[in-house]
Amino acid sequence: MKITRVEAIPFKIPYKTPLKWGLTGYLEAADHVLVRVHTDAGVVGVAEATPRPTIYGESQVSILHAIREWFAPMIIGMDPGHTEKVWTKFESIHWNPTAKGAIDLALYDAVARARGVPLWEMLGGNADRLPVSWMLGMRSIPEMVQEAVEMRGRGFRAFKVKVGIDPEKDVQVIQALRENLGAEVLLYADANMAYSVSTAVRTLRRMEGLGLAFVEEPVPAWDQKGRLKVAKAISIPIMGDESVFTPHDVAREIELGAIGIISIKTPRTGYTLSLKIVNMAETAGIPCLMGTQAETGVGTLASAHFGAARRNVSYPSEISFFLSLKDDLLAEPIALEEGFIKLPNRPGNGAILDDEKIRKYRMD
Repeated sequence: MKITRVEAIPFKIPYKTPLKWGLTGYLEAADHVLVRVHTDAGVVGVAEATPRPTIYGESQVSILHAIREWFAPMIIGMDPGHTEKVWTKFESIHWNPTAKGAIDLALYDAVARARGVPLWEMLGGNADRLPVSWMLGMRSIPEMVQEAVEMRGRGFRAFKVKVGIDPEKDVQVIQALRENLGAEVLLYADANMAYSVSTAVRTLRRMEGLGLAFVEEPVPAWDQKGRLKVAKAISIPIMGDESVFTPHDVAREIELGAIGIISIKTPRTGYTLSLKIVNMAETAGIPCLMGTQAETGVGTLASAHFGAARRNVSYPSEISFFLSLKDDLLAEPIALEEGFIKLPNRPGNGAILDDEKIRKYRMD
């Protein structure tokens, strides 16, 4: 089987409610790129690239250019299963993580479809379902509590809370959520690197008493000494996200000893690099979860298969944001039952695309 064409389609689907995070994060719509890898066997692998200019420096336009002008010509004629050879070629171009990641995901999807097996089986086979959490963006405390209560009623047992702008409000919202959701619900916070070291220590110590399970990136990712100071001053783990973009980052953070959980995001590391990361983490005794890039159903299925396949992805994953979209590109909705994504028992990632919706939302 050989790669014959790599297709990149820009699309835009609005979110029901804009997502706010950190000091500057704001999303109104999924301005993403659908990637399809075509083969001479008639098998087509699909994936989703997620531009985040404020995080990775990639835009929808830059991803389209990178795929069409650089990466696609590199791999035409190659076997889609030879991903190590593919990455040797990819590494001749610096960065562009989600452009590379999406192609990688589509390659694995094509191979699994050709073999006739679901991706979760090919990637490790641990399970065919994955527990997920719900992410609460920055809004008023009553709005955040109301949203959490509604989603708890839909079966969610874990909640990620965006914090970092107003420490006093941050403590109050964790307290309000704990009082309204009960002691059995998993609560964790994501400061998106917005706290100073002293503010992080002071604020997180107060949150610990409210049953906060862990915190994601409380201080800037570049401040390694500060992250270690915070880790030593609090009793809950720090989860790495912006500090663990690549396997090299993960190796550095494991040696530093500040993080206790790792967020894996397949949109930026594909499956090839994600497998390296999850194995490094497991060897170091560090559990993982699947982080969100606010993907549509296509990207959600890709991440869910990886998380379900690997036993070290042991915390509820954040990949439920597809519920916040006004529509999707999938012809069949994702099965979500009692806080678990149930993966389709079809070859590959199981995504069936709706061609009419692709025509409706594509931006070219």
